[in-house]
Amino acid sequence: MSARLNQRGATLPLTILVLALLGVAVAITYARLSSERRTTSDGQAELQAFAVAQSGLSRYLSTLTSGPTMPAASVTVTYNDLPGGTAQVNVRKLRDTTTHLNQLPAIYVISSRGTNTTAKRYGASTPPAERTVATYALWTPAPIDINGAVTSLSGMDKSGSSGIMSGVDNCGAAAAVPGVAVPGGTYTGPVDAINGSTGNIPSNLGTPGPAGTAKDEVDLDWAGIVAGTYLAPNYVLPSWPSAAQFNNWPIVKVNNTGGPEYTLTGGGQGILIVTGDFKMNGSLRWDGLILVGGKFTSSGNNTVYGALVAGLNVKLGIATSASDIASGTKTLQYDSCALRRALGKIGSIQRVRNGWTDTWASY
Repeated sequence: MSARLNQRGATLPLTILVLALLGVAVAITYARLSSERRTTSDGQAELQAFAVAQSGLSRYLSTLTSGPTMPAASVTVTYNDLPGGTAQVNVRKLRDTTTHLNQLPAIYVISSRGTNTTAKRYGASTPPAERTVATYALWTPAPIDINGAVTSLSGMDKSGSSGIMSGVDNCGAAAAVPGVAVPGGTYTGPVDAINGSTGNIPSNLGTPGPAGTAKDEVDLDWAGIVAGTYLAPNYVLPSWPSAAQFNNWPIVKVNNTGGPEYTLTGGGQGILIVTGDFKMNGSLRWDGLILVGGKFTSSGNNTVYGALVAGLNVKLGIATSASDIASGTKTLQYDSCALRRALGKIGSIQRVRNGWTDTWASY
């Protein structure tokens, strides 16, 4: 009996111990379920943030097809209407187009930081999920159809045999082109000043006039250029670039269709667009591309390295007078390097193959 009395009350401590063990097990199970639920939620939110970031990157790249102008060195675009959240796209230029003979394209990195705003989060202090993707991209300059060092859809009159209209590449990087390209039978004057891939014979573009075939041989969207929807200018007369601004090879436009002839008052480099008649006097020099809607007149000892196209209003159905190349020791010569520099900001963005990553650091 003494032994039985000593065991009285043992059931209660055992019950308490079992209940404690069950409580610990329940607490551990709850903590584990909460942790797994939080981990699953975080993974789902991260995946949705990745989808938002990729959507932002794709949205921006799709907008680059709407225009041929090179992006600025630093661009930030935010999209707030993406499914699942918002994306901030940052464009940074890593290297500009090089200026040496073997011109290298500009390099960009385009990153997109997606923020998921729709995922269910289990914690008041849990921030929205974010993910950043990025891709390297190259700027590919647009090609241009060069028919000759000097092309005139309205024909050409040449006075005297002095000067040179040469299709031999001034920088020696490309094959020669014709020195002069005009509709058939519309060149008058001596041919001694012509040199190029066709010798001293002008290249025949086809039949002249707004109803002829020559206008179709010059592959330029002249209507878009005149309207400003293609080759959007950086400067429009009377605004004129400074010497420092000319270092960027800008697009300069003169709107004088149906108005007085525009006479160049200073040299420069880049793309010069004159919608009406255009005249170069004296010893001025232009490097790059000159596009003239009307008649081109050259007098004196001026110089053009690159290419010149005149009489483009023929493409709009407007009859235009023949270009007039007067006597003088002028130089109108094809230069592929100058053209590449002038056209370097016109083209499209091309993604680098295997240049995409989803581990781009962002802060």
